[in-house]
Amino acid sequence: MKNKIITVVFVAYIFFFGIGSILMKDREFSDMENRTLQTFPKLTLNTIMSGEFTENFETYMSDQIILKDELVQLKVLENRVLGQKLINDVYFSAEGMLIRNYVNPYEQLNTNLGYVNEFAAANPDLNITWLVAPNACYVYEDRLPDYAPCYDQGEVLRYMMEQVDTSISLVDCSKSLMASKDEYIYYNTDHHWTMNGAYLGYVEYCQTVGITPTQKETYDIVSGSKEFYGTLYSNAPYFGQKMDEVIIFNNPKGEYKVEYLDDDITTDSLYNMDNLSIKDKYTTYLDGNHSILKITSNAPEGDNGKLLVVKDSYGHCLIPLLADHYSEIIVVDLRYYHIGVGKLAYDEGIENVLMINNLDFISTDNNFLWLY
Repeated sequence: MKNKIITVVFVAYIFFFGIGSILMKDREFSDMENRTLQTFPKLTLNTIMSGEFTENFETYMSDQIILKDELVQLKVLENRVLGQKLINDVYFSAEGMLIRNYVNPYEQLNTNLGYVNEFAAANPDLNITWLVAPNACYVYEDRLPDYAPCYDQGEVLRYMMEQVDTSISLVDCSKSLMASKDEYIYYNTDHHWTMNGAYLGYVEYCQTVGITPTQKETYDIVSGSKEFYGTLYSNAPYFGQKMDEVIIFNNPKGEYKVEYLDDDITTDSLYNMDNLSIKDKYTTYLDGNHSILKITSNAPEGDNGKLLVVKDSYGHCLIPLLADHYSEIIVVDLRYYHIGVGKLAYDEGIENVLMINNLDFISTDNNFLWLY
């Protein structure tokens, strides 16, 4: 009798998942995993002989299985119940915050520090400021599981202070973030800081270069969405995970022209509000990743002049705050812009350069060579 029950359950399982997956319409994108899914692979003699069809078909069956999202969540739940602390490079805090792991960074970090120092030496006429943002694993170290082997970013920040060329103004905003850790300064499900956190970095930058920061009370602060699941949730989706809120700072007196030069698109807003309806709502800020864009504003002409910003995605929600201080800002992302920052600054007649990077990015990215 027991064997019959097992057989019936097994057949039902095969029928439900096999037939159900075949009958279900293929999905091209998974919102939960924030990635493109494999659709039915091209069936030709060449793809069969090369093994490409077989390989892609296995991925296809995995991606298109019925109830895929629920099964992924169930797997994460299983791992947590079994006591696994780190799942797909993500820690779960008791407070419901997902925190990305950080490992010994020095190999790539030293390489990138070398590129930055060489860039400064090759461009002595540029005023270079480097705003370095720690990640949640440092600010919320007390929320990590006991004995979590997350490398100390405080040590890394102190090391950077010693190694960066003295001609570069290195801005460490970790103290401001630590002092405001009870506020909503990092997302619970995403690896970025919120616009509240970016505001703290903005204030530190302004104080460093002698600009009076706009008081927070000046902005119209609105909630763009309260239904945001970020990148860390995509890595480790979990039943019942609380969603994040996307906050937007609007200056009622600001007027802007934003030119996405890589896509030949021009808009009058620092935010793409349409992106509040998609999964990756963080792309609301400056429309996400672009190789190069230009912002002109009604900031007093000649007050602070032009600014060239070299950034990773932590800069997306900070740059809108800077737009009220510079008549023109050119923004580049070295992951996509490979022409040379020094040449760009020279061609555009820009003397002030701001680099905005988070510490995890500095420790892992391999595109700093495109600085010059």
